[in-house]
Amino acid sequence: MNFYKSISTYYHHIFPLNIAQVAFVRQSFNETQQLELLDIGCGIGELSFELSRHFKKVDAIDLDESMIKKADQDFGPKARNLNFNVFNMLEIERNFGANSMDTIVCFGNTLVHLDGPKQLLNFFRQSRSVLKKHGKLLLQIINYDRIIDQNIHFLPTIENDVIKFVRNYRLHPNQKKLDFETILTIKETGKTFENTIPLYPLRKLEIDQLLTSAGYAEIKYFGNFKREDLQENSMQLIIEAKK
Repeated sequence: MNFYKSISTYYHHIFPLNIAQVAFVRQSFNETQQLELLDIGCGIGELSFELSRHFKKVDAIDLDESMIKKADQDFGPKARNLNFNVFNMLEIERNFGANSMDTIVCFGNTLVHLDGPKQLLNFFRQSRSVLKKHGKLLLQIINYDRIIDQNIHFLPTIENDVIKFVRNYRLHPNQKKLDFETILTIKETGKTFENTIPLYPLRKLEIDQLLTSAGYAEIKYFGNFKREDLQENSMQLIIEAKK
């Protein structure tokens, strides 16, 4: 069974809605009620739904059909300005067209599922094309400078009354990829779901070079959704790039 289909029922217990993300997006603009937003890697749609309360229109996409199915069931009927679709993030220009969005949001470490520099540059170029004049691309990934430079092999375990979610990293010798290994335990049944997926550990310097090559002129970096400065020990790398 597909891993994400297996865990979709428990996803909100693993990654509950982070209101700080909503605040970060809203603070990127003076006013959002007349703006259109694209949410990439939306998962089960909680963030997309919350953003739809503040934006004129929200289109939300994910590559996993089971996630989109749950998102559509749970949130689709609640908001007329919210649409969920199964799309690849490398097909946004074809699916949405040029100058169609005021902002593109890509949180949850989605970006590093791309294969490497070529796909990343392709995505950045497409996102810039899809954005309207003065539009903004908002990104969030793990701070991989910290992971690699400090030889960190795990992220903090997520645990509550319902689940335990263990997250480990295994860096490849050439450092071009790392394996993200997860173990999800459902406490009521004791059932476990294990998964390993290769990720591209994108460093700040490389992302800066790729965004610049794609034509972004104003790029800001933060260490958290409170917009505090990026530090060596920041767990997250958050980016606001303006077209």
